[in-house]
Amino acid sequence: MSQANPHDACACCAADLPTDSSRRQMLTGALGLAALAATSLPAMAQDATAARSLKPQPGDKLAFMLGPKAGQEILPADIQFGEPPTLAYPMDPATGKALVSKASMLTVIRLKPDDLKPASAANSADGIVAYSSLCTHYGCPITTLHPSQTQIVCNCHGSVFNAADRGVVTNGPAQRRLAMLPLAIKDGAVIVTGKFDGPLGPPT
Repeated sequence: MSQANPHDACACCAADLPTDSSRRQMLTGALGLAALAATSLPAMAQDATAARSLKPQPGDKLAFMLGPKAGQEILPADIQFGEPPTLAYPMDPATGKALVSKASMLTVIRLKPDDLKPASAANSADGIVAYSSLCTHYGCPITTLHPSQTQIVCNCHGSVFNAADRGVVTNGPAQRRLAMLPLAIKDGAVIVTGKFDGPLGPPT
C-alpha cells in the first residue's frame, strides 16, 4: 500500500492521527477482520437475505460484526462514550440473523448528546450514531475514534469525518460525507428507523 500523502492531515489534526506505519498495520488488521467476519457468518447472510435487501431497513436491529459476540444483538449499554467504534451489521428482526455484506457494514459510536448537531441528533439513539463504514475516498472501513471523540478516522489515507454532524468531511482526501443511518431505542433495543441518508462509499 502506498504511503499516505503528508498533506492529507491538516496541521491541527496531524499530531492526533496515526503514523503511516500504524495506519498500514491497523488497516491491514481491519480488512482482515472484516474478511474473516464475512466468511465466518455465511449462514446469517444466506438465511436472512433470501427474501429481502442486504442493506439496513427500518425495524432492523444491530449485530456485532467482530469479536466474541459476532452475530449477537448490540444493546444500548454495549456502546459507550469514548470507546472505539463498533463495527456492525444490521440484524433482520424476523430471523435474528445478521445481514452480512460490504454494503451493510456500519460504524457505530456513542457521542455526548450535547455535542450532536440538530440533524445528527434527530437520527441518533441516546447519543448512539451509525454510519456506513465505507470511507468515501477509497472504500476502506472506518475503524478509529479521533482524539476529539466526535470524529471518526479512516486509517487508510487519514480522512476524518465529523460523527456529530452527519459524517461531514473535516480532513481529506475524502470529499463526500459518510451516509448516516437513523436509529432509535425501542423496548430496550437499538432499532433502525430509516434508510441510509446518502450514497455509500467512493463516487463511481
